Amino acid sequence: MKVVSGEQMRRIEQIAIEEMGIPSVLLMENAAIRLAEHCITVLNGSANTRVVIVCGPGNNGGDGMALARHLHNSLSMGSGGAEVSVIFVGDINAVKGDPSVYLNIIRKLGILVEVIPLTGSVPDVSHNIKNCDLVVDALLGTGLARNVEGSYQYMVETINKYAKRVLSVDIPSGVHSGTGQIMGCAVKAAETVTFGFAKTGVLVYPGAEYAGAVHIEDISLPPALINRIDVKAQILTDREAADLLPVRKQRSNKGSFGKIMIFAGSDEMPGAAALAASAAYMVGGGLVCACVLPGVASVIHHWQREVVTRIVPGKDGMYCTKSIEALADEIHQASVIVLGPGIGRAPGVTEFVHELISTAEAPLVLDADALFAVSEDNILKTLKAPCVITPHPGEMSRLTGLDISDILDNTINVAAGFSKECNVVTLLKDARTIVARPDGHFYINTTGHDALSKAGTGDVLAGIIAGFIAQGTPPAGSAEVFTASILGAYIHGKAGEAAAVRKSHYGVTASDLLEYIPAVINELAH
Repeated sequence: MKVVSGEQMRRIEQIAIEEMGIPSVLLMENAAIRLAEHCITVLNGSANTRVVIVCGPGNNGGDGMALARHLHNSLSMGSGGAEVSVIFVGDINAVKGDPSVYLNIIRKLGILVEVIPLTGSVPDVSHNIKNCDLVVDALLGTGLARNVEGSYQYMVETINKYAKRVLSVDIPSGVHSGTGQIMGCAVKAAETVTFGFAKTGVLVYPGAEYAGAVHIEDISLPPALINRIDVKAQILTDREAADLLPVRKQRSNKGSFGKIMIFAGSDEMPGAAALAASAAYMVGGGLVCACVLPGVASVIHHWQREVVTRIVPGKDGMYCTKSIEALADEIHQASVIVLGPGIGRAPGVTEFVHELISTAEAPLVLDADALFAVSEDNILKTLKAPCVITPHPGEMSRLTGLDISDILDNTINVAAGFSKECNVVTLLKDARTIVARPDGHFYINTTGHDALSKAGTGDVLAGIIAGFIAQGTPPAGSAEVFTASILGAYIHGKAGEAAAVRKSHYGVTASDLLEYIPAVINELAH
């Protein structure tokens, strides 16, 4: 499913209005109807309810004033009635266009409108906010391009301090619609009703934290209009994820579903190899070969009997360049290579990673300590094969030189920029993981939660991705690696959600995910 920025949404609406002849005031009316339905659901038929709608001078405020009419009409017909009022921030005499239509209507209906000017003394409206059951934030909308200041800042802070429950219109005021950045301050909503198409800013952090539950509502825009503009952002739905699952032909053998070679684990972290190898099997990989050190092999043999092991020499319990020498032929036969989980950090490991990367012709999944090794130079730019890297923000900081805080505030641009620079798929892990490819297209992963914040879950993800890549044999290209990455992140997240239902957000471990991956895939496939 495609998602848009505020600017892209305005372009879609412009096409609808100018080329399709759909009146803009009709779009605003449809938005107000959808909003009213959500507000009535929130109020749940309570008597003597009070609703305050905070409006700005733009179209977002127009949506709010149109909503005021609907709530005034529908709620006042209830047994206990309702009191609907509006707080308007800005120059009310400068309101133009469709918002002015609804401003005139609510004035004639006798709905109270209290004005907060942009200059001069600011009236105290905290009592209005304290004494209402629901605050509707229709203050700034998706066009915000600079920090929230002055009277707008006062209003945002007052809502956050005193409101019992907040519903935001289209996007919480103060959240950038394209990046999710907080523009100085932002309204903290319990839920957000967004129109037409989801806005990128409510799906990625930090904006997602402010948006609460996000509802995407139809306002009668022709769906095909989104194809008229260059939209690079998407999310997966269950149906779309099901369509991406590899086809399992009835007449097949293990070779039909690929050979996965895994270089993972060390004497200190042997479980990493076992987790990655098991995950590759759980998603349908045909043959998993773990090329590991002796101590790691014993752990794998205990954990997963189906994994084939190639015991390689090491140095001080870690990989070294000699670890590759005996495996040259097999490396060339691989469908995909996983490199990095738990391999440790040492000069010999770095040399090993560099040599393997420089010779590998199969797609690569680079994770964890392999990312540490490649961060010291530009070796990614010399790759011969398609590659996905799976950094968390700390690893991304080392790869890019950016502060972690800057990465967390701008995950989309960081991931997309690195993919373009190094010609790799970048899976930047976060509460909303970004999966970007070199041409600028990216997916926002909406599955998973804090139950996945445990050691080893990244090893499982690397194995999942590799298992999906392998099923595209012969060796997959860049498009298949990207598809495997977005599907892998989606299923990994859903497995975490499923595990938490039984074991709680606190109790899920990486190995628990392996139990739930097949069930998640089965549910999607049927």
